[in-house]
Amino acid sequence: MAVIIDHSKNGAKANHRIMTSTTTTSTAPPALPIYSHEVGKDLIPELAMRVYSSYLDSFREAISNSFDENSKKVALSISNDKIVIEDWGKGIKDYNEFRKFGQASKKSRKGEEVIGEKGLGKLSLLNLGKVICFETNHGKEGMKFYMTLNGFSRPICNKATAVFVSHRGTRITITKLVNRIQIEELSVYLKRSFGLRLAQGAKIIMNKQSIKPPSSLDPKEEFLFNLTKIKDAHNAEVTGNLRATEEGRGIVDLYIDHVFVTRLEVDTRRKFNGWVNCNALTPETSRNNIVQNGIYREFIYLLRRYASRFPLREISVDEHKLMLSRELNALLKNYLKDMRINVHTRTNININANSAGSKSAASQGCEERVSSKLEGSKGGLITVQDTLDASTNLSVKRHKQQEDAPNNISVVWEFADLGNEKEPIYFVPPNIIYCNTSNDLYKFAMQKNRHFGPTWIRMLPYLARIAVAMGSEPLSRLSPEQLNTKIDDATRYFLRQKKVI
Repeated sequence: MAVIIDHSKNGAKANHRIMTSTTTTSTAPPALPIYSHEVGKDLIPELAMRVYSSYLDSFREAISNSFDENSKKVALSISNDKIVIEDWGKGIKDYNEFRKFGQASKKSRKGEEVIGEKGLGKLSLLNLGKVICFETNHGKEGMKFYMTLNGFSRPICNKATAVFVSHRGTRITITKLVNRIQIEELSVYLKRSFGLRLAQGAKIIMNKQSIKPPSSLDPKEEFLFNLTKIKDAHNAEVTGNLRATEEGRGIVDLYIDHVFVTRLEVDTRRKFNGWVNCNALTPETSRNNIVQNGIYREFIYLLRRYASRFPLREISVDEHKLMLSRELNALLKNYLKDMRINVHTRTNININANSAGSKSAASQGCEERVSSKLEGSKGGLITVQDTLDASTNLSVKRHKQQEDAPNNISVVWEFADLGNEKEPIYFVPPNIIYCNTSNDLYKFAMQKNRHFGPTWIRMLPYLARIAVAMGSEPLSRLSPEQLNTKIDDATRYFLRQKKVI
């Protein structure tokens, strides 16, 4: 047994209890003293420079912190040698609390829409420059201190509140810049990230020019639906602005706390677009994607069900494309089964509640839906769905009960028309794969030319990436080397399945 010895006076009695517990025959674990985690200084560069993928994210984090402190205006001044970010918020009240990171203290504030969560955003400022100067006025005291990769300086405090900042709020001055800031690129980024906030009255001024929300953004907000897994009634509400349009492709902008996070392919078969806001979702630390948890799966399922009210688009799908999707799906299904990867199915809203329940009946129903669309040569709903467990095609109730069963694998293949902006085939969590029929590489794969090899092998690089993306580990957590290795392993698996190697 490993024994932890506490040499302090307060730990003497605890050490004695540990020693004596080793001589007893009791099966209960000894009451070991608990020591808090110690964070080494080498972790700071990791958090400061590698969590956020771009220096643009650093600006987003700084502005988010200002909005969290109730500032309605943020002013940026950017030159070749320094960056100044100034707000009119509450100011920094507690220096020691401000220095901490990794605590979700802001999220505990009731009745407020808070963007920040763990206090890591201030570290991202070190992506912009090597020296960060904070000057603040919280109404009762003025304060000034510095942050570098080595840590924080001792604060200079003054009871004359206006000595550092003439108004209540905080000014951040960044020097020894490490990136050359592209003003136009930053303007476009902030316009997208904070478009809703700007439309709702917030102001971001950069080099004395106000940033305006996108002209295409309609800020009118409506209630869409409630999440059932959230107890907080306010956070359970999903709101947004979704409208049927002829050019709509079923892709929407997703906001959390009314700050843009990512774009979602909700239902590319339908003619609509717009945006949704859901505060119950958890963004990844970089805030560029969403944690794929149970709340997210319910959100997607209900959002797709809500979107079913919009008209279908006309997508031409011939038998050749349908056969390719079936062939790829068979390969992928075997991979998921052999690798014991559980695919959640909450997004599948094509559930036949009146099904007889047999696997053959379920398959027949799917074939009938496909053939009817092919014969009419119209309609946007061409869905190829194969399941390893036919019970997932029964009622919604049974579907929910078996959601977490290890063999409950149901992958839905759908056809989209998204051009070269998207890959030929790609995965959208938790269980949908899109065949992008208007992509040039997809068109190449469909060419009937024996010199090009089988059509399935032309899509193999994308199928291997999909297989890795459907694994238990998010792609964002994999290094480029790890990702390439996993894709190579999946490619070898598919080639062995086809007895090519």
